[in-house]
Amino acid sequence: MNIKLGEIAYEILFGSYEKPKDEGRVKYLYAGHFDDTYMPTKFEGSYVELNSSSDKFLLRSNDVILAGKGHRIFAWAYDPDFGQAIPSSLFYIIRTNPEKIFGEYLASLLNSEKMQHKLNLIGSGATITSIPKKELVDLDIVVPSISKQLKLMELSHLLNENISLTKKLLKQKETLKRGAINKMINNLNK
Repeated sequence: MNIKLGEIAYEILFGSYEKPKDEGRVKYLYAGHFDDTYMPTKFEGSYVELNSSSDKFLLRSNDVILAGKGHRIFAWAYDPDFGQAIPSSLFYIIRTNPEKIFGEYLASLLNSEKMQHKLNLIGSGATITSIPKKELVDLDIVVPSISKQLKLMELSHLLNENISLTKKLLKQKETLKRGAINKMINNLNK
C-alpha cells in the first residue's frame, strides 16, 4: 500500500544543534560518524548532556534519522542497544508507530536506489542538498504488511551478514597474497 510519509509518521523534526564535548553519556551524531553502509561505526568523542530543551531530540525505539542536508543523503534506524543518542540538526528525526511500520524497514526503504533518487530530486537545486520538510512529509512510500516487512528485514540481515563474511574472507585472501609474494621475493634473494 502506498502512503505519504507524513501519514505514517506521528512526528518529523530536525535534530538538535548542540556544541558537543569529548566525554559524556549521550552520543551526538554527525553524518561523519556513519560508514558507507550507513552504520554508526566511526563514532568517537562527540557527546552532549541532556537538558530540558534537548530531551525531545533523544532518539527512541523505532525512530529513523534521515540526513536532510549535505552531500550524502541516508537513513538509519535507531537501535536502543547503541545507547542514548541525539542527532545533530543535519538529520530529520522520523517517529513512527511500530504497529504500522518498522523503523528498520523505513530506513532500508529510504536508502533504496529508487527512494535515494526521489530524495535527491527533492533536495536538488542548491550546491548542497537540502530536503524541505513539506516535500518529505508528502513523500510516497510503500508500506507492506508487518509480516512482509519482517521477512524483508530478515532477508536484509542475512545478506548483510553474507557481505560482512565475504569482506572478511577477501581481507584474509589479500593478506595471504601479500605473504606469498613477500616469501617469493625473499627466496629470490637467496
